Amino acid sequence: MTVAVAVKVFDGIVLATDSATTLLLGGGAAQVYNGADKIFHLHRRRPVAAMTWGNGVIGAASIATLAKDLRRRFMGLDPAWPDWELQDDYTVEGVANRLVDMMFDELYDPLGVHGVLGFLVAGYSGGSKASEAWLVLLDDPASRPVPALAAGPDQAGWLAYAQPEAVQRLFNGYDEHLPAKLGQVIDAAHMPAVMDVLNQRLTRPAQPPMPLLDAISLAGFMVDVTIGYSRFLLGADTVGGPTEVASITRHEGFKWISRKHYYDPRLNPGDLDHDRQ
Repeated sequence: MTVAVAVKVFDGIVLATDSATTLLLGGGAAQVYNGADKIFHLHRRRPVAAMTWGNGVIGAASIATLAKDLRRRFMGLDPAWPDWELQDDYTVEGVANRLVDMMFDELYDPLGVHGVLGFLVAGYSGGSKASEAWLVLLDDPASRPVPALAAGPDQAGWLAYAQPEAVQRLFNGYDEHLPAKLGQVIDAAHMPAVMDVLNQRLTRPAQPPMPLLDAISLAGFMVDVTIGYSRFLLGADTVGGPTEVASITRHEGFKWISRKHYYDPRLNPGDLDHDRQ
């Protein structure tokens, strides 16, 4: 599992994830690795990116490698897919639909993969002055997903996926499972009043005018809180490893804030082929 967080303010959108990925073994056992890549810049010169959670692989291929294959198509570097290159009038929704074309039509569906694989595709459409984010969930080989708008251009706030319980409890006062549990023991006629009380506990740490630097700090904090929360629960530490953070803005585009490398860039000064990174 993992935690994947987005914080959206007027100045841009921030993506943050942990680095844990879980390999399910026979007999209910699991192996957790802490080196997974979950944030991907989808075009070196366009302000659009994606983050992922859930299944870390499709077949034997990691989502990180598949995302780089997708980036090559978007950049016009794959001669087999010339019409995938992003033009000036591209949209974030269109990028999300192309992601479905590849991840689901070409890979997920033919293999009959089971389990949830989630993506948040975020950034700026060509010529747009505001960011947006689109949710893609692959959870059934028999059902082709349709991207859903998770955060529109005029919205601000935070989103958390995969294991959002810690940040939901922290900022909302309860997690997403509580209303259904209360509905099992409270008369339906009283539920609106109960929900009104619960909603009074909501806090909104991300406001539209929040400076981007503070949004970056908030996103990293939400991942770190979830890592600490998961650590002290019984069972495997399914959230962990280095926290990675990236921002996307209209003027600066995609920028890494914190990132792990499997190699030391200082030892590879001649490696100028950034498409391979």
